[in-house]
Amino acid sequence: MKSFISAKPLFNYLITNVIAYPPKEMKAIAFMLLAHYLRLRNVDILVDKPLPANSRQPDWDAVIARLNKNEPVQHIIGAAEFCGLTFKVSPSVLIPRPETEELVRLVVKDSSEDPDQKIRIVDIGTGSGCIAIALDRFLPHARVKGWDVSEVALRVARENARELLADAQFEMFDILNPASQTDERFDCVVSNPPYVTYAEANSMEPNVLRFEPHLALFVEDQDPLLFYRAIADFCQTHLKPAGACYVEINEHFGAATKALFLEKGFTQVQIVQDINGKDRIVKAQF
Repeated sequence: MKSFISAKPLFNYLITNVIAYPPKEMKAIAFMLLAHYLRLRNVDILVDKPLPANSRQPDWDAVIARLNKNEPVQHIIGAAEFCGLTFKVSPSVLIPRPETEELVRLVVKDSSEDPDQKIRIVDIGTGSGCIAIALDRFLPHARVKGWDVSEVALRVARENARELLADAQFEMFDILNPASQTDERFDCVVSNPPYVTYAEANSMEPNVLRFEPHLALFVEDQDPLLFYRAIADFCQTHLKPAGACYVEINEHFGAATKALFLEKGFTQVQIVQDINGKDRIVKAQF
């Protein structure tokens, strides 16, 4: 097993031998690997800091082999950063993405206006629990629940809540199943549901297509708004009149998603673009 005594040669070895990712992206991945395994900051690598003699290095060639098979670095290290928090991830849950951070920031901004008023939030399709836990941490006056149809995902979410000292509660709930019932009413409904059509699969990166759960990614081509329709129906009976619904959306269906919420009785519906100028969030109120 190859071993190194300083940071820069190791960094260069990683970016030279991984060919599955473009150089700029591989540099970011190499920084993540060295931060995780050796607690090295970016500046430590740039100044070629010596590695502690007792540092336990992984088998770097095995790591390189996994990366060259397009396995996400988050799966290799078992963690992903989201909203400044470190979440456990696995092949059973989606890896949190920067676009979803924008969804969280919007909910936090809108929900911070009256911190003395207690609010109830539900995250539908919670996965790793990243949205629910971030909202719980950033909104002390909120009581947050996360729902999912996958028991494996719920176990990951509960473990993340324990590790991140969050009070968010996680439950099995299928938004598409009429038998799933609750009497609760919420001030905020938030969701990042499956919204990628199978027709779009050919344009997806192999690290996503091969290693992330299709249950959380894909929706049938003939009904791309399936989950948004179910969420809007749920809101008709479980969203408080002054509440708001926030959903992450497929950039190609912004106008159609807005029209669906208007058809379901919402009177204030807006499309919010992400940092790249793409339609990414719909916010809807009655």
